[in-house]
Amino acid sequence: MKAIILAAGLGTRMGPLAASRPKCLVELMGAPLLDHQLAVYEHFGVDVTVMAGAHPEQIQAGRDVRVVVNPAYTTGNMVATLRFSLPVVSRSEPVLVAYGDIVFSREVLGTMLAASRDIDVAIDTQWRRLWELRMEDPTTDCESLRLDGERIVEIGARVRSVEEVQGQYIGLLRFGPGVLHALYERFDLRVAKDPRYWNTSMTGFLQDLIAEGVAVHAVPIASGWLEADNAEDLRRYTEAHASGALAGLWSPTAVSR
Repeated sequence: MKAIILAAGLGTRMGPLAASRPKCLVELMGAPLLDHQLAVYEHFGVDVTVMAGAHPEQIQAGRDVRVVVNPAYTTGNMVATLRFSLPVVSRSEPVLVAYGDIVFSREVLGTMLAASRDIDVAIDTQWRRLWELRMEDPTTDCESLRLDGERIVEIGARVRSVEEVQGQYIGLLRFGPGVLHALYERFDLRVAKDPRYWNTSMTGFLQDLIAEGVAVHAVPIASGWLEADNAEDLRRYTEAHASGALAGLWSPTAVSR
């Protein structure tokens, strides 16, 4: 199994913490976010490629991973970055895709490795526990996610009430053999018709696929992960770890560098 970590973003929401290094190298519990992910992949023998933007040499330093630079990292976002990974993605085996600013447990990755459909998307059914730790009002940053059985029928829209949310997308996906290449044929056609589509979000892309009748399946998890979107997230996680309150959500997987 191979994994692609999308870590080409500029990390502006991290402020000074990511001013001179990739966001994925910002530290959480004494180790870079990236190293927490790599420790979990190593446990399962997953081959990793990191899609980098600025400072790719910092990502490569001391790590046994393939680093590929997104030449357009100052434009586009996760979908565009993933587009540049296609040359290293085999058409004959499945591939995992993860955002570079998340960390997750072995249990979460194991659940995704056991998935077997064309498009599998990890969703946290216990998401409110994490959102309530991260912010005063969970509705300010949650997005819609509605299911019909195991299929996702709506994802990524703004919500007026958390009661409308059946889970939260965590930034971890699995694609079956050859699926990613086929999806980007659709993406390229959309960009050819409207260049602005280059900047579509991942959830926007998934929603468009759903609207076209493509089956996008949910893989439910119950906690076991964190998103480090900004410095305030890191501060709250550090405080929760010190008090023992973080243990029910996630535990560090990498040792301090």
